[in-house]
Amino acid sequence: MYNQSRRRFGAIEIIIIINVIFFIPWMVYFLARIPHLLYLESFFLNLNINNPNGYLSINDGAVWQLLTAMFIHGGLGHLIFNMYGLYIFGKPLEQKWGSARFTFFYLTTGVLANVASAIFYVITDSKVSLIGASGAIFGVLLAFGGYFPNVRVLLFFFIPLKVKWAILIFAVVELAFEITNTVNGIAHITHLFGFLFAFLYLLIIFKINPIQKMFFPKDDDYIIY
Repeated sequence: MYNQSRRRFGAIEIIIIINVIFFIPWMVYFLARIPHLLYLESFFLNLNINNPNGYLSINDGAVWQLLTAMFIHGGLGHLIFNMYGLYIFGKPLEQKWGSARFTFFYLTTGVLANVASAIFYVITDSKVSLIGASGAIFGVLLAFGGYFPNVRVLLFFFIPLKVKWAILIFAVVELAFEITNTVNGIAHITHLFGFLFAFLYLLIIFKINPIQKMFFPKDDDYIIY
């Protein structure tokens, strides 16, 4: 079984702190009803596509938004859920890979998911303002499943399930929501791109096929229960 006993301060804690700092404008608006910081953050740092609400957009050359949007969240629940997932699934990977390699994986997967999402929304001529770390978090989840496929998690916090089956359920649900467009306000396509680019990154850089490790293990695979 993987060992998460070494809880030293590392890259994940730094990422969480940065996310909390970026969340300050939302807190200022929520507590004091002062919208100026939140407006400026949304205008300059959200991943804005096709000028939603007149915001500065990636169409205007604001390429930094591909990165900064990963650290912005639209509510306390959004922030807590993403950071909880990052810590639970990311810490074992950081301990396995090291802080530098984990950080590069996290940022690369998140940015590429945002790039692909931006292209998708430009092609479909949709005015969208994307925020959140979910593309990268879904990538982290897939990587965790590739290394620790049989670890049990609590799906939706109360259903005990092996992580590989949770990943499959998430993938099917996200694809269904994207195709049917039944749940608005969530960028399901970004979550799916997070899975996709994490798969490619793991396959090319780490030489591991997470789908094979999870669902078609070979006799010589080291499976962690």
